[in-house]
Amino acid sequence: MKKVTGLVAAVLSAVFLFTSNSQAADAKLGSTQVKAGTPITVSGTIEPGQELYVTVASEKMFAPQDAPGPKEKSRLTNGKNGKNAFGDTEIPASFYVVTSAPETLAAPKEVWKGQTKGLFAFPPFKYRVMVNKILSWEKIDPSLIPMLGPVSTEAQWKFVTFTHEKKFGINTVSKEPGKGGGNARMIMSDYTTTQERWNEGVAVELDKATGKFSVSMTPYKNLAPETKLAVYVNGDKVDTVTIEKSGFFFATGNVYMNPLVVFGGAFIIGMLFVIMGAAGGLFTAAFQITVVGTKGPIGINAGNTIKPTNLFLTMCSPITGLMTFVKEKRFAYPVAIPFAIGIVAGAFFIGPPLSAKYLNLAAFKFYLGIICLVIGIKLFTESLPSAIAKKKAMQAIVKKFNAAVKEAKESGKAMEMGKVEFEKFNFLKFNISFWGETFVARPLMMLVGGVLMGIIASAFGVGGGFMFMPFMTTLVGYPMYLAVPIALAGTFATSIGAVAKYTMLGYQPDWVMAALIAAGAMLGGIVGPKIQKMLPEIFLKRMLALALILTCLKYADLLWFLR
Repeated sequence: MKKVTGLVAAVLSAVFLFTSNSQAADAKLGSTQVKAGTPITVSGTIEPGQELYVTVASEKMFAPQDAPGPKEKSRLTNGKNGKNAFGDTEIPASFYVVTSAPETLAAPKEVWKGQTKGLFAFPPFKYRVMVNKILSWEKIDPSLIPMLGPVSTEAQWKFVTFTHEKKFGINTVSKEPGKGGGNARMIMSDYTTTQERWNEGVAVELDKATGKFSVSMTPYKNLAPETKLAVYVNGDKVDTVTIEKSGFFFATGNVYMNPLVVFGGAFIIGMLFVIMGAAGGLFTAAFQITVVGTKGPIGINAGNTIKPTNLFLTMCSPITGLMTFVKEKRFAYPVAIPFAIGIVAGAFFIGPPLSAKYLNLAAFKFYLGIICLVIGIKLFTESLPSAIAKKKAMQAIVKKFNAAVKEAKESGKAMEMGKVEFEKFNFLKFNISFWGETFVARPLMMLVGGVLMGIIASAFGVGGGFMFMPFMTTLVGYPMYLAVPIALAGTFATSIGAVAKYTMLGYQPDWVMAALIAAGAMLGGIVGPKIQKMLPEIFLKRMLALALILTCLKYADLLWFLR
């Protein structure tokens, strides 16, 4: 009986093996070396009458514990509020299925996108868009599971679905932004047959009668050099594609970009910063998101790479000016020290950890847009005749003060006049004498204000100058010549505290990109004043206001054609 059973098992195994081999795909790649951003092509023959499933997946697997960012690691491992917890499940960081029967794995569906919850969860911040909704595991025909290459379990399917459909997942694992405001590409078909945005650039030809097929699709354009992608045809591994470098690759930023573009963009931002007097960090953040496309390493949300890279600029920019003010005895330290202490405390202990956990790229872009709107409106109001007249009066006071400084330096009285004098330190309020004027120092107010603004600035990866100046000139009542050096010290304090904390948390800046941005912006700051003299101030203010308002419209997804 045992011999008969063994013989039957052997026969069944042979039949199964023969059947499997008879159904094996005969396919080959157009090339096993492909430049990043160019198509992968595969052609051959499958069993006549079958549907075609070509799976392209990175060979290197990713598990939540591989995430270098601690907040991302916790979120992916344990989930949020008990949902989307993936434990030790491993998936390919990049995963695509190109098929002649996309309806077996996904279904086009109109869903709400944008601000679907929170303070702004209403139209036009919330809008409907067509997405290719990936089917749940239980709705997939079990016979199709072998077609999915390295993804073979329900846990893996849920994980790859999360990385392609959720804002946090898109920006943390696959890194590929959604098309048309919807989910990133995962299940795709021929564009000429189904003209949806997720199918753009995809070509599928299949003759069911003969089984002959050809497929062309382009994986994510910023895949790192030497990334290996396995290609499967109807479950059979055909070969492996190696991604070749396509231009200069910023390793930490995880993006291909010409370094001259980064330097040139930062140069323009440096000029704008001088003209505006603030918001250089906001422009740099928008530049990184929109032009450079900084992504960050696999397992780190893109926002947590953009912020520390951005802060390197705001750390370098104020150094020269701050040193000049200190050297010329124009730095009122009893006011500046508590302000800087508060900013460092907020920027080191509170801002970055909160930002890393709650301000992922999707949220970061939206609220950055809201800040750009506020500053854009402020710039426009500053271009009105009444504001121009008021500014000229303030400039006259600053000019008079600068003339007094120059005269004091020439006569040798600068050291004496630049002394900060006060009778007795009081944590709440005391009078100080500085350059012949008496001011009220409020250390506690400056400390508390510094903590709050340090939290906000470090969370958004900006210096905070757009908050510091209004706080000191409007709320505290300091003149410009007293407030400017303190604001520079505050910007430097924000950057030092935040960069240190982000780095300690595991969120490194892209140092090469940061150096290019800082160098370009500092050079732009030198050229800016010369450009400013040749252009009317009202025109400049309004053009910059328009640019900031358009940035808000884009980042808040209010421009449907830019979603």
